[in-house]
Amino acid sequence: MGFSWVTFIAQIVNLFVLVWLLKRFLYQPIVDTIAKRQSYIEGKVKNAEEAAIAAQKEQHIWEKKLADFDAERQARLDEVLAEIDRLKKEQEETIRREVNIRKEKMQADLNRETASLQLEIRNLMARHFLDLSRKVMVDLSGLSPIEQAILLFRKKMEKMTAQEKKKIKTIVSKQTDIVISLSDKLSKKAEAELILFIRNTLGIGDQAAIRIQIEPDLILGVEMVAGDIAVEWNLKAYLESFEQNLNTALAGLIIKE
Repeated sequence: MGFSWVTFIAQIVNLFVLVWLLKRFLYQPIVDTIAKRQSYIEGKVKNAEEAAIAAQKEQHIWEKKLADFDAERQARLDEVLAEIDRLKKEQEETIRREVNIRKEKMQADLNRETASLQLEIRNLMARHFLDLSRKVMVDLSGLSPIEQAILLFRKKMEKMTAQEKKKIKTIVSKQTDIVISLSDKLSKKAEAELILFIRNTLGIGDQAAIRIQIEPDLILGVEMVAGDIAVEWNLKAYLESFEQNLNTALAGLIIKE
């Protein structure tokens, strides 16, 4: 067979037509479809990445909010605990004050009752003590209680030292009166004898005024005062000693109760 240019050219044309047709109707749609699919996938991937970034940012935001919430909650909790502790301390202090007030009131009531009881016992014992003392003195010496007290007072003055007497004379020389306090009245004669005894004992003669006064608080006795010096004998010291022992005994009974 011979070579035919017409056939060759026709085949070349057919080839180009076939290529064009394949590109136009088969390859290009496939390429476009692949490009669209790739673009779609890339868009999805980009959206997913953006969503992941947004989610990560949102997570950071929520983590910060959660941390802030935890910090605020802890701060509020600390405030509440501090307030509870403050209220507790205030309540304890209020209760402590109320207890102390009640204790002080109870102690004051107890002290008043104790003082009232002691005063009542003191008055009762003082009366009995004085009555008994007067009776004993009369029975033992035949003298009245005040006369017996003066006798004991005179003995006490006789035992004074020369230095003590000199001190009284010095005080008296400054125009200071000597005051004699008695628990009971004496006769004029007995008063004059007592004054004379004091003058002779102290060696002051008539240079000083001696006054006599009645002082029932002495509780059966005699007291001589010259300036800041006092010489006395009475039952008050004995009664006070007895009261002190009695108060100690009462206090012991109260503590036991």
